[in-house]
Amino acid sequence: MDRNLAALHDRLRHLVREPFVVLDTETTGLVAPELVSVAVLGSDDRTILNEIVRPAKPIDPDAGRISGLTDEVVADRPEFPSIESALSSALRGRIVVIYNAAFDTKVLANTYARYGFEVPEFTPWCAMEWFAELNGDWDSSRQAFRWQSLASAATRYGIPQAQAHDALDDCRTTLRVVQAAAAQIAASDTDLRLFD
Repeated sequence: MDRNLAALHDRLRHLVREPFVVLDTETTGLVAPELVSVAVLGSDDRTILNEIVRPAKPIDPDAGRISGLTDEVVADRPEFPSIESALSSALRGRIVVIYNAAFDTKVLANTYARYGFEVPEFTPWCAMEWFAELNGDWDSSRQAFRWQSLASAATRYGIPQAQAHDALDDCRTTLRVVQAAAAQIAASDTDLRLFD
């Protein structure tokens, strides 16, 4: 096994040794994105939080088409401050697995700042970057591994996606990808030990 693959396996082994949570968001769009929907799932598959809020800024129509969450759909929902405490408690001090951590942490920063709250401290673990490296498709123009969609990661491990771009379902899919990858690594470790 090459050193890079061994390091990837070690990172995943380290992650799954302790409880973690999985976070996903649906947002107002790509420009200064804010939360519209957020879910947090425990590594034990327990739903910790699954909420839709009315953002302070309009939802971009393209984002609404993807998630199904439009300004009209969320018009009667509470604003973010009503869930801030529950979300902060779900994240604070934890390892938080996120498929595209750079984007979702920016969403959290924008949303918390909009309402004058501080983002709780947590340790993000980017499942997308991990999977991109595992997939090994190098992008020489970016000098990084090419990102792969959550759907691609799910397909690789034979995981059906019931409702893509639903925060809770995307959390479940991310958790299943992590679990399947960890199981595959554990099986390979067992196979290697057979030949010692």
